[in-house]
Amino acid sequence: GQQLSAGSSKPRRSSNGSARQDSAVSGRVRVAVRLRPRNAEEIEADSDLADCVELQPELRRLKLRKNNWDFDTYEFDEVLTESASQKRVYEIVAKPVVESVLDGYNGTVMAYGQTGTGKTYTLGRLGEDDASDRGIMLRAMEDILAEVSSENDSVSVSYLQVYMETIQDLLNPANDHISIVEDPKSGDVFLPDATLVEIWDRKGFMELVKFGEANRFAANNKLNTESSRSHAILM
Repeated sequence: GQQLSAGSSKPRRSSNGSARQDSAVSGRVRVAVRLRPRNAEEIEADSDLADCVELQPELRRLKLRKNNWDFDTYEFDEVLTESASQKRVYEIVAKPVVESVLDGYNGTVMAYGQTGTGKTYTLGRLGEDDASDRGIMLRAMEDILAEVSSENDSVSVSYLQVYMETIQDLLNPANDHISIVEDPKSGDVFLPDATLVEIWDRKGFMELVKFGEANRFAANNKLNTESSRSHAILM
């Protein structure tokens, strides 16, 4: 399974003078676990084996079975089963964060887990063949674009990759050593050299993500890296 962490912090501005008081801005990172369905190869290989993972969504609990009598139990803020749709995952995990961002808070959604657990599917799926497949990144951008004013607001995107403590610019592959700058007074972190591209609509965002993914694939082939060693960040 993969784990999804989401949270918001640091009020920066608010159009109505107050921010929503919900779980997304309570100051605590919320953690959900999502289990993907087994693929055909796994079903064939595991046909005679009992499942070692048991989900208890109503208790927000996951049981990892070692054998018939010994197991470990883990509790999460949300437990999403194999049948959970992309829409449900977004609404539970990411939508509260997006709403807080629109209220003036910084927000982060992060997926982590082993290679092949479905992180890219959950976050980056564009759903060009089936709109229901759209992942968190595209759904979040759709909600943001629907809420902002084209006259008063602008939405800009950076797409980066972290590999071996080096930050690479996926929107400008030649820019492969981006520096991190921290404001000594506020503690805010900036990436002044990262490429910023203004987004006007859903189509432009999808083209940008595809461009960045192509550069990520090329960079990983050149470096002969495994996907688990590099981390993509969309800002």
